Amino acid sequence: MTQRLSCEEAVSRLTDLAEGSLSIPEFLRLHLHLLSCHECRALRMELRSLPGFVQKASPSSGDALLPLARTALQAALGRVAELRPVRHPEPLSIPHEIEALLGATADLPLRLMETTFHAFAKGTAPLQAPFLPEEVLDQLPARETWCWKSRGSARIATLLEDANVRLSLLVAPRAFQTRPHIHFGSEQMLVLDGLLEDGMSAYPTGRWVHFGEGSSHGPVVLNDECWCLIREEGVVRYTGPLGWLRNILAA
Repeated sequence: MTQRLSCEEAVSRLTDLAEGSLSIPEFLRLHLHLLSCHECRALRMELRSLPGFVQKASPSSGDALLPLARTALQAALGRVAELRPVRHPEPLSIPHEIEALLGATADLPLRLMETTFHAFAKGTAPLQAPFLPEEVLDQLPARETWCWKSRGSARIATLLEDANVRLSLLVAPRAFQTRPHIHFGSEQMLVLDGLLEDGMSAYPTGRWVHFGEGSSHGPVVLNDECWCLIREEGVVRYTGPLGWLRNILAA
């Protein structure tokens, strides 16, 4: 898998990003880090706003001050890189929407997701595919019986299905994007390994998210391969070009 940047490495590349001098691989590595690091993303936003502040403060001499501002920013970034403390991962927490579901229902798919989430929160989750704890695998059909189906360049297996609720395992390669769709029901997604971008949000390994009825999205995979455990209730309707055809095929 692609080696991820540390915060210090990411900070040192922010001015290169602003000047458009990063190679494509370095741009993607930095973008990947910014999606998963709130602190570096906030720093980038602050730095992007400074040239505008300079121009507003002195409209007539803004262009002349920009080189000085860039030099000052580079010096400041150097100091930040030296002084920046080691960033610890943000603690995992259950979204309140999922807590409400856990309190209102006891269906097996949701409970298995809860057990898997707690393994990630405690740091005891398996490091090998399919990244599911043994106590969860013991309650699922045998792995050799999982029926994998292609979904473009990805593959998906339905692990449990009862009435209107499905528990599935999705494995998708880099740059795979789920077809844009809207939920007529709800979806809970637990990222077992990898990183997803969904609009303005990023979901790294261990993140458990809820998509309520009426929500629409089309997540895209940013790392080499992403594994997700997904509980779906109700149906989805695809949107965008050829959405009508996908809806017919999915019926």
